[in-house]
Amino acid sequence: MTTKKDYTEAAACAEGADLELPMGPGTLHGEAAANFGRQVSAKAPGGRPSLTAPGEHSPRRQVRLPQDLSDTLDQRALEEGRTAGAIMREAIELYLRQSA
Repeated sequence: MTTKKDYTEAAACAEGADLELPMGPGTLHGEAAANFGRQVSAKAPGGRPSLTAPGEHSPRRQVRLPQDLSDTLDQRALEEGRTAGAIMREAIELYLRQSA
């Protein structure tokens, strides 16, 4: 998981004068770099993979959690090598099956 410290360090590096970009015969610059970036973006698949079926929209839900529950969820996800979203989906599915 990316922390605020990681983000702050990355931002400082990117904004600092110490950032050295590779320059060489194969390095693109200016309009050539912009065109290449547009070509790569056009070929890239958009968004996350569907959880419903390939090519179908997966509805998105949001939930607010108390800090301690959020921290516990993040720790469990880290321990299990899963995402917090995967754990929440499994928990909701289990709850709905058991309460039917």
